[in-house]
Amino acid sequence: MTILIILEYIRGLLYCISLMLSNRIKLIAVSGPTCTGKSALAAEAASRFGGEIINGDSMQVYRYFDIGTAKPPAVSMAAVPHHLIGIAGPDKEFNAALFKDAADKTIADISARGKVPIVVGGTGLYLRALFYGLFPAQKDEALRERLSAEHRADPAAFYERLKGIDPEYALRISFRDMVRAVRAMEIFLLTGRKVSELEQEHGFREPRYDICKIGLTKPREELYRRIDERVLAMLGSGLVEEVKSILTRGYDPGLKPFSSIGYREVLHYLSGSIKYEDMVKDIQKNTRRYAKRQFTWFAKEKGMQWFEYPEELDRIIETISRFVDRWS
Repeated sequence: MTILIILEYIRGLLYCISLMLSNRIKLIAVSGPTCTGKSALAAEAASRFGGEIINGDSMQVYRYFDIGTAKPPAVSMAAVPHHLIGIAGPDKEFNAALFKDAADKTIADISARGKVPIVVGGTGLYLRALFYGLFPAQKDEALRERLSAEHRADPAAFYERLKGIDPEYALRISFRDMVRAVRAMEIFLLTGRKVSELEQEHGFREPRYDICKIGLTKPREELYRRIDERVLAMLGSGLVEEVKSILTRGYDPGLKPFSSIGYREVLHYLSGSIKYEDMVKDIQKNTRRYAKRQFTWFAKEKGMQWFEYPEELDRIIETISRFVDRWS
């Protein structure tokens, strides 16, 4: 009798879980390190399953920053609807919270029209904010401005201060990542709490959507080769000229998008502080390091299913198809 009661309880629990999942909006997420084929896979999945693509890259939201952020080509954006690309001016504030709000609205609209939302990108913090929400934390704009000025004056020293306060969080970000470093320091000075502690308490346990998580990867040597080739292709497509054009528009080189990989190295080259060949090597090296950090981040993501694209395209499509069939 006891076993029957337990089995009945489990059946009821599974039923409740299925109801909870069925009431959530469903979406597909394609993520992983740079140069693994995320944009191409998302476009293919969108065409096969009637989807629309939502950008999940923190730099592609900015206008004019096209080549260095690897925005999808015009032909791809014409073939499949893309959202949240080029929506903010380079001098406008954009962060994980703003992304979450914009993506929530876009996902709701796509789903209401009977289409499949497909989020694609490699910015782990943005995707985590969308999937699990953000923990509440105090803000102080004046303090943030002061801390930002301190970071701009000496990024390495600022990073060492943060590492002394919250080494676990600091090791997950680059010393050049002013936005995250400043926000972590701001939270600590206002609350006395470390971001890593707040994240642990928040737990990020309960997803806000029913998500099919597709992670793309490559063997390290192949990935690094692809990165090196992409950097050369970006420069051949006019990355240096793009930076000059943005500066000509009157935008300050100290703005956030200029701190991203590719753009900051080009700025160093244009200022005369490094030679062209050193600029190329720096972009390649820093992109490889970024890809390593991305993989470390996404390797901890719950429910991620890993594939190589296009080598395992059939398996990927089968996985998505099962998800969509369950959804239907």
